[in-house]
Amino acid sequence: MRILICSDGTDREDQPARIGGLVGGGCKAEITLLGIAEEPQVEQPLRAALDSEAQLLRTYDLEPEIVVRAGDPIEQIVNQTASVAYDLVLIGGRIKQTSGHYWRSSRTYEVINAIPPPVLVASGDCERVSK
Repeated sequence: MRILICSDGTDREDQPARIGGLVGGGCKAEITLLGIAEEPQVEQPLRAALDSEAQLLRTYDLEPEIVVRAGDPIEQIVNQTASVAYDLVLIGGRIKQTSGHYWRSSRTYEVINAIPPPVLVASGDCERVSK
C-alpha cells in the first residue's frame, strides 16, 4: 500500500501524520510526506515540521520519504499523484463551520475532486484504529 500524507506544516497535532501512521503501520505501507511551501519564507519551518512528522511515523515502524515542493498546494498534490500511484491520500482539513453541506474549506473539496486516489481528511483526535 502507498500512502501520500500532505502537509503545510501548520497542523500542531500532526493529525494527518498520526492517522497515516495508524493506518500505514498496520500494513507496512510505503509513506510519502509531501510538504508544500506556498511562500519561500515558510520552507525552513515546513522542513522542520516534516522532520517532526517523519519522527512520529517512525514510531509506527514506517520510514517515510519526504518531498518538498513550492507553489500552489492543489497543483502540487495533483502533480505528485500523477507521478506516483497512491492507494490513499491524507490531507488535513480545518473546519470552517459546524453545519451545512460545505463545512470544510473549498481547497479541501478541490483536492478531493482533482485526484484519482481516495482522500481521507484528517481532523480531530485519534489515538488508535480498531475493528
